[in-house]
Amino acid sequence: MGKSMAITVRVLGFPISMGVAFPIFLLLLGYISDLSSIELVVWVVFGTFAILVHELGHAVAFRRYGLESTIAFWGLGGVTIPNDQEAAVRLPDRRWLVVSLAGPGVGLVLGAIGLALEGAVAGQAADVRSALGTWTFVNLGWGIFNLLPITRLDGGSAVMHLLRLAFGQRGELLALAASIAFSAFVAVLAFANQFVFVALVAILFGLADPYQYRALFEGLFPGLAERRRRRDVELNRQRSWWRQVEDEPGPAWLDGDDQEPRPAP
Repeated sequence: MGKSMAITVRVLGFPISMGVAFPIFLLLLGYISDLSSIELVVWVVFGTFAILVHELGHAVAFRRYGLESTIAFWGLGGVTIPNDQEAAVRLPDRRWLVVSLAGPGVGLVLGAIGLALEGAVAGQAADVRSALGTWTFVNLGWGIFNLLPITRLDGGSAVMHLLRLAFGQRGELLALAASIAFSAFVAVLAFANQFVFVALVAILFGLADPYQYRALFEGLFPGLAERRRRRDVELNRQRSWWRQVEDEPGPAWLDGDDQEPRPAP
């Protein structure tokens, strides 16, 4: 096995790892957007910083509730992973709502600062105005995008926990159904207007997530889901038994039973 190309640093005590995938993704986006050399550097630096402070918002919120976490950059962004997954699952919906909104909340604040400074740089050089526009976009724009009600985005998580507070378990089903419908709407609308990248993001984050379909099915048809679960358990038991039989020396037959195989216990 080769050594990982990821680098790991600590910010505010949180381990943060980044490989080459995310910088390459930002470089490709900048290249196809026909950015100049200076604009490309600004784009990569500000884009990386925006994702970092976004994830730090989640991490600080987790810490507020007694959970340490690790931040990792991947191809399309970043993710904050609680070190104690079981404790994270037990967090009340109110606290999960705060954690979900903390990340994009940081971006909205920083983006608002960028908007407020636009008047101050109106007479500055074009590179300065361009840099401030990039700052506003990666913080405010990405923050707003992350609040879309899609399950794998922060907005989808926030909507799910908010609806669970209001309607209990039925709220989760409403959030899943809304996520699928909204993702399909965005994908169709984006393709129709030739925003291919937006459509692909809607598909990747909203429609290509198998968890939401399974969770929605199990919530709507609990009886069928339980029968399916029992069937899967039985099939796994049968497979396990046959593997044990195959591992035994000699033929797996009982003496004097007319060559009938042993039934699974």
